[in-house]
Amino acid sequence: MQPTNEEVGLYIFLLAGFLGYHVISRVPPLLHTPLMSATNAISGISLIGSLVVVGEMHDWVSIVLGFIAVACSSTNVVGGFLITDRMLAMFKSEREAKAAGMLSERAIVVVGVVLLAVGTAAFWWGAHAKKLNPEEVLRYLYIVSAVLFILGLKGLSSPKWARRGMFLAEFGMAVAIVGTLFDTRIAAWGYGWIAVGLLIGSVVGGSMGLRIPMTAVPQRTALSHSLGALAATLVGIAEYLRHREELTGLAMTPLGFEVIIGGLTFTGSLMAAAKLQELLPGRPITFKGQNACSFALLAVMVASFLWLIFVPTTTPLFFLIVALALLFGILLVIPIGAADMPVVIALLNSYAGLADAAMGFVLMNKIQIITGSLDGTSGFLLSLLMCRAMNRSAMNVLFGAFGKIAKDEQGPAA
Repeated sequence: MQPTNEEVGLYIFLLAGFLGYHVISRVPPLLHTPLMSATNAISGISLIGSLVVVGEMHDWVSIVLGFIAVACSSTNVVGGFLITDRMLAMFKSEREAKAAGMLSERAIVVVGVVLLAVGTAAFWWGAHAKKLNPEEVLRYLYIVSAVLFILGLKGLSSPKWARRGMFLAEFGMAVAIVGTLFDTRIAAWGYGWIAVGLLIGSVVGGSMGLRIPMTAVPQRTALSHSLGALAATLVGIAEYLRHREELTGLAMTPLGFEVIIGGLTFTGSLMAAAKLQELLPGRPITFKGQNACSFALLAVMVASFLWLIFVPTTTPLFFLIVALALLFGILLVIPIGAADMPVVIALLNSYAGLADAAMGFVLMNKIQIITGSLDGTSGFLLSLLMCRAMNRSAMNVLFGAFGKIAKDEQGPAA
């Protein structure tokens, strides 16, 4: 009996996660921060699904949601890789670092020209060329992209090879984008929307990557997480609105995970960035009854999700889940102090990767499943490694403030 697409996707997800664990476990503490920024850029693989959604030109709601997702994801990709390149350049001499900075600025122009050329060529091919099999081209380019992503993360296991590894990862992302432009689901006029979205995201992401000071890297990473997670959430909403009448319970499961994880990662990352930027108090923000409120919210969200799996056409319940996920992300992060935000950001990066993998299952896109699994595994492992470096347990970092609430509610000892 032939395995279903869902079974193949699950095998790919597990194998990629296992591979990601072994690759990331060898990264030295010196490269933990660049790794966090690099995986943040790779989590912009949500761009692939966003390109398909906006390119299909199905209806105006999907076009608008997909267009915003393209701009958000490309901001994440361009800004993430540029800031990672700046960090890795710090391992070089002053002269080499200055040259690397000049190359990064020139890379903005080069990337823009290449994307424009590829978009024009892809449009021409879609209108005239009938000799190439687009599905075969897409398949092989995705395989090449997956290999490049793995080699890129592997390069971060040593300062000597880290920068070269990032070049491979950047090239892998470019290959994945080019491959997606050969997707037959993308309509001819969809390339115009794609080009504009990529241009906006590249300009915003390039500005963030080049101008933000190195001391603000953690909050910039958190902000990028929020944009990537928002893209995943918007794509999930667009897919639900388009296919809600034909969704099965099996298809609703990854779609629900996509919007839940994407939603809570979006608002949670915004809270983390606000704490690090001192827009919110750096101390844990707690209030009486917070434990009960958080657990009740989680229970309602899980119960609603289970109901949707059996009755996918319950549209109000779907949007209730999205709203609860956004609220839960806020309540999840505000009780954690600013000193522990780097660990939280690494964990949110893991969530963003899982949202990307869920999007891959929704769209049956294998490169998203592979990259999302790699990103999810690396973010989770990195958060554990950072906790170990601080002599803290992950449970203490994530739930320490909740324990404090419980003690405060009990009142002073007699």
